[in-house]
Amino acid sequence: MSGIAGVDYAWTHPGGAALKAAGKKFACRYLSDDHRKNLSKAEAKDLSSHGVACVVVWEAGAKRALSGSKGGAADAKKAEQQAAALGMPQDRPIYFAVDFDATPGQQDHINAYLDGAAGVIGRERVGIYGGYYPVKRALDAKKAHWAWQTPAWSGGQWDHRAQIRQGAQQTIGGVGCDLNVATADDYGQWSPH
Repeated sequence: MSGIAGVDYAWTHPGGAALKAAGKKFACRYLSDDHRKNLSKAEAKDLSSHGVACVVVWEAGAKRALSGSKGGAADAKKAEQQAAALGMPQDRPIYFAVDFDATPGQQDHINAYLDGAAGVIGRERVGIYGGYYPVKRALDAKKAHWAWQTPAWSGGQWDHRAQIRQGAQQTIGGVGCDLNVATADDYGQWSPH
């Protein structure tokens, strides 16, 4: 599959020069309660200076999306504050992680969580990260405008609407990174202003 090559990683960072040398055009990075794994302003500037765009995902625990509307609103407020401090433009999306094998019976809680986030940042900025099924269900219900799909828990299926697809792993600059491909020109990327 052709597309725009990117990566995601958490606590260790390969740096903009290494990502550029590896042909990567974007890095999906964390916003969370754990500042050690979060994107920093210095890192965002380093990435940008090497032509690597940023994409952000909020994750406060694998199953946090089951916390419903109140959890989604609380997380979106924190994510929005962190993103603003990084210099992220206010029209760019924030993906919210559903990092487990979510069942159909859990989707109402996930949708409520995304509704809570939308009440804070606007529906047009809400993204979902997860396997095929929660991504498809959230997009079908119009609870998220953006989607980043992992192959985990997907049974080999891909939702064609997902703007980013996660894939294999590669070591870049001594750091283990998940490889991603953006399948749309606009996948939520930005550079700090």
